[in-house]
Amino acid sequence: MDLTEATVSGKSRRTRRALLALLVPLLVSLTGCVSSRDNAASVLMIDPVTTSSVPPLSAESEIMSDETVVRDLAGSLAPSRLAGLHPWSNPLTGSAGVISGLQAQSGDPGPCRQFMTTRHAFDGVSLFDGKICMQAGGSWKVISFEPADG
Repeated sequence: MDLTEATVSGKSRRTRRALLALLVPLLVSLTGCVSSRDNAASVLMIDPVTTSSVPPLSAESEIMSDETVVRDLAGSLAPSRLAGLHPWSNPLTGSAGVISGLQAQSGDPGPCRQFMTTRHAFDGVSLFDGKICMQAGGSWKVISFEPADG
């Protein structure tokens, strides 16, 4: 063996040692994760305690939540801004839509606003007719929010 072969074999030994020094802790940590369960397949199972702790929204509560978002937007617009299209979205339900045909009306005890809105949700796209009226304290109340006759 000449001097160049000795240098190459020394470098390759150092490279192997460096790779082993990196791989051994990685392999040990991975086996610790898997061995903390009964077997490797149990890692893929869903923990029912965790997933059942978040109650799903019913279809009715979803619509009620969307009603609230639409009511807040339609009620917050200045009278001069009622015309046009007004997009809305509800991060709680994932629904979104566009309010259109917003018209001011007189009502009892205060002013009302009639409108139409689309509702894009997991169950499809729907069209709703709605009406909100201002209450004595200045807050808006949903009077109607029903699927439009189609």
